[in-house]
Amino acid sequence: MFACRDAIISVKSSTLNLEPFGIPIRNECEVVLSNINHSLSGIWECQVTSSRGNRSRQMEILVLETSAPYCSADRVNSNKGDFRWPKTLAGILAFLPCAPSTFGYAPHPSGAASHHRTQREKKAWRRCDRAGRWAEDDYTQCPYASEVTRILHELTQMTINTSNAQPLAQQLVAFTSRAGDFSDVMDVIFVTHLVERLTRLVDQRRELGDYISDIASNMMLVEEHILWMAQNEARACTRIVQCVERIADLALTIDTQVISKVSPNIAMEAFLIRPSNFRGLSCMAVQRAPLPPFSGQRNQDAIGDTLLNFKCHTVNGGGSPASQLSKCILCD
Repeated sequence: MFACRDAIISVKSSTLNLEPFGIPIRNECEVVLSNINHSLSGIWECQVTSSRGNRSRQMEILVLETSAPYCSADRVNSNKGDFRWPKTLAGILAFLPCAPSTFGYAPHPSGAASHHRTQREKKAWRRCDRAGRWAEDDYTQCPYASEVTRILHELTQMTINTSNAQPLAQQLVAFTSRAGDFSDVMDVIFVTHLVERLTRLVDQRRELGDYISDIASNMMLVEEHILWMAQNEARACTRIVQCVERIADLALTIDTQVISKVSPNIAMEAFLIRPSNFRGLSCMAVQRAPLPPFSGQRNQDAIGDTLLNFKCHTVNGGGSPASQLSKCILCD
């Protein structure tokens, strides 16, 4: 007996019993379906039943109109690569292989070579609907085109604990020192995820606070429009600032009532005070003008000095704290 039936909706079936007519079952058979419509589209299964055993195979049948439209050829350039979708018949799911990855641009923060699986079986797909318009798509199987984004994405898949948090944070500081070269909004979002996960461990590993502050400072090197997009899409900038503020909350104790941390782009002072005694703060930012690159006065000590110093102290006088706020630029 040779039978074809819909594998999903069993009521749609067609059965041909060939053995009573003396017709031998061969390796190749043909079934002709007539008077069909769109409702018959789906996964069908053909099954051969004979005295020598049973065998079945599934196939997808897509019923198209004789005048079916087409989706026009289209080019999509994204952070997953450059995809050129060909002219596709309406109702068809089109597939394209993922773009080949190019490696060797950015060193992995872990110090080890990044291991990449072959992408031969990885594909993107896009559906052309029955009206001839491109509809749903999926690029999730494809790796990010940028080496930096790929590495940061890999790091977000890691388990971060008290054992590996410090070396990871230290390596991330070095990696984000080139944040000015970040070109993808996902670079900022991935770093934000990592900073948040490191911040959750600060109460167990206090030294993480300094690394997080440095990472946040480095992220301010990212181009403004990329930061804006990351903020608009995932509130990334706000979340990084909240992590820096959280460091102070976790670090301030009865034994540690003052915290001072200065990074190239961030200056933070935190105090543990009693609200009843709080009268205000007086803060002073001192910025050192950088020495000329070939100045004879430039020595190793000068290179190691920070260009920014920021100090705050409680106001003892009766004046307004705002009137005592000042900024000095020292040239020497």
